[in-house]
Amino acid sequence: MRDGRRRPRWGQNFLVDRGVARAIVEWAAVDGRRVVEIGPGRGALTDLLAERAGTLVLVEIDPRLAGTLDERFYDDGRVCVVCADACEVDFRSLVDPPALVVANLPYESGTAIVARLLEQGGLFSEIVVMLQREVCERIAAPPGSAARSGLSVHVELVADVELGRRVSPRCFRPVPKVESRLLKLRPLTRPRFDVGRAAVFEELVRLAFSARRKMVRNTLGRYLEARCGSAEAARLLEEAAIDPRQRPATIELRSYAHLSRALSELVTTDA
Repeated sequence: MRDGRRRPRWGQNFLVDRGVARAIVEWAAVDGRRVVEIGPGRGALTDLLAERAGTLVLVEIDPRLAGTLDERFYDDGRVCVVCADACEVDFRSLVDPPALVVANLPYESGTAIVARLLEQGGLFSEIVVMLQREVCERIAAPPGSAARSGLSVHVELVADVELGRRVSPRCFRPVPKVESRLLKLRPLTRPRFDVGRAAVFEELVRLAFSARRKMVRNTLGRYLEARCGSAEAARLLEEAAIDPRQRPATIELRSYAHLSRALSELVTTDA
């Protein structure tokens, strides 16, 4: 890895504040658990995790850093170092459920990694990550919040979300231009609501938030009218308890799910 005065190859800002590292480990409650750390980097969290976890899997994309970690923990049978991309690695081959994730994620790929972790079904009981503050607040934003986004809707469907402490840029090297924050996700055993076809749900949410300042009648309303006519579109929105004058950020998850189920049934009938 290049030295701290240059841009990291994978966009990582290394945590250097030991106090923050200890606070993360405490908040994650790692004692005796099966832990996966993603992006351990230079090991600010790793030593503390290794002291308290039952077993520890380190997933590091940088071969040099992975090699250094492998040497450091060579004699510790509880620690396994895997040089791999967290967006591609087979987590089920590395750890048994229920496992815990702890990670200081790179800003550039953080949301993609979180999405991948949430796809692992019942493998992870909790996911504790540090990301850019604005991203954490978007993920956790409830309906009606200015920060509510398509990402918020998708995460709410499959997990409980808890915001943790804010972390100053001064706690990292290189020093980023943005503040970070901790986020705890508790994946559900099944989605909060039945959405019908996942692809339909994804398309509806994407379309709604593609023009987040517009009323739904100008986005989802027009989309539904093109699919099934104005009368049927009005009926679908009404049955989903969606007012055509609403903005997408004010719509409850259950309403998006209801609309997605109804449209999925229409798509199946048309097919």
